[in-house]
Amino acid sequence: MSGMTPDISDFANKGNSIGHEELTFGKWLGNIWTAFSTCFKGLMITGKYIVAVKPVTIEYPEVREELPSNSRSRLFNDVDNCISCLQCAASCPVDCIYITATRRDKEAPKLKTDDGTPIKLDLKQYTIDTALCCYCGLCTTVCPTECLTHTVDYEFSQYTVSEMKYDYLDEDIRAWKHRVVK
Repeated sequence: MSGMTPDISDFANKGNSIGHEELTFGKWLGNIWTAFSTCFKGLMITGKYIVAVKPVTIEYPEVREELPSNSRSRLFNDVDNCISCLQCAASCPVDCIYITATRRDKEAPKLKTDDGTPIKLDLKQYTIDTALCCYCGLCTTVCPTECLTHTVDYEFSQYTVSEMKYDYLDEDIRAWKHRVVK
């Protein structure tokens, strides 16, 4: 005997077969029947799901899932109604909203939002980095003119992270208003 390993050579040589029954032809056929019947039961369960159960997935590009009315998808800012109050940027927990505004000239024509709020600042930059955004909705709840909203558009993946910054003063993004706003 070497070290901690027990020597079992004597036990094996004696011909002891504890826990082993002698295999007869009947037991062999019984083992084959058990293997066949359990495989058949498993195939029946699988077949039942293939034939009877409705599929869980949808055919995505052709069929789109209907989102709940309170879902928070892509953000959209109607910059024509934005008063540049900076409340959305201040409430953002991840600092993904970038705003730059300058005071309007006194001689400039008076502008108002759709709800009648006077616009005292000229918006120079309004950018949201959607790669950083956690879609918490805090920015939309503090907006006094309700120009910043969540839309129903959830398909806005990009190939690079830099493409996920959206400048809402861009004419292409302003055109989203009629396409994605709830």
